[in-house]
Amino acid sequence: MSKQAELERQLKKVSMEYRKFNAEQQEFAIKEIGRIRLEIIDMLSEYSGSDGTIKKQRLNKLLRELESIEKLVRDTGMDALSQVISETASFTNDGIKKSLSDVVGAAAISGVAFDKINKNVLRYMVNRLGADDLVLSDRVWNFAGDQRAELTKVIRSGIIRGDSVNTISANVRKVYDNDAWKIRRLVVTEGNTAHRVATAYSAQQSQVVKAVRVHRGKANRPDHRCTQLELEDRYGMGPGLYKPTDSEIYMMHINCTGYLTYEIDPKYL
Repeated sequence: MSKQAELERQLKKVSMEYRKFNAEQQEFAIKEIGRIRLEIIDMLSEYSGSDGTIKKQRLNKLLRELESIEKLVRDTGMDALSQVISETASFTNDGIKKSLSDVVGAAAISGVAFDKINKNVLRYMVNRLGADDLVLSDRVWNFAGDQRAELTKVIRSGIIRGDSVNTISANVRKVYDNDAWKIRRLVVTEGNTAHRVATAYSAQQSQVVKAVRVHRGKANRPDHRCTQLELEDRYGMGPGLYKPTDSEIYMMHINCTGYLTYEIDPKYL
């Protein structure tokens, strides 16, 4: 097997292992945000009377307290996603460092400041402006605001109907369960984008990398941008080959699991 083919194999393995790791990151983020539900349950219990219901006269005061819950969701969400991004950068660059060293040799990673790259990946991801003109904190705040609106609706309607706190609490849980897919989408999108950014940033610093190759995501749909970029020959180097500074290949579409590998400069083969 040629050096190019072996490096391709190893870097693909790193990306497939990252997909598994990202699944764990999704569960982590869901669990972290899900902890806040217990605080809402405690709050409902504090407002309940001896009959297990909450008086309508206390409704407005209770709903105002959801403001602190929304802030907690924002803070917890940002902390969780920042951890996801930082862990992704480290995971990715550990795999790249080993792959380049094994296949090409020490020259491949000479001068590559992986620790600095990991920090730069987090900085880029936090400040990245998406096609929706939002940065990461905007997306988390929108999620928190939407969740608060849904919680307000189920709590208000439950109190007005005279539902027990147990019934309202069950409906609060449904809100969290129904929101899990939104958290998954955030973690898939931001995590895989961080994975590609880390791959591209390391390529920029390695003297042996000539270009990066785009591989479509597991959805394998012709209308997805990752598939289109995989087939495009933009620079005459061959289909799917790009400069590691091409930011378009960092975030190709929402929920994208596409990944990047390296094309080695022929003089190092």
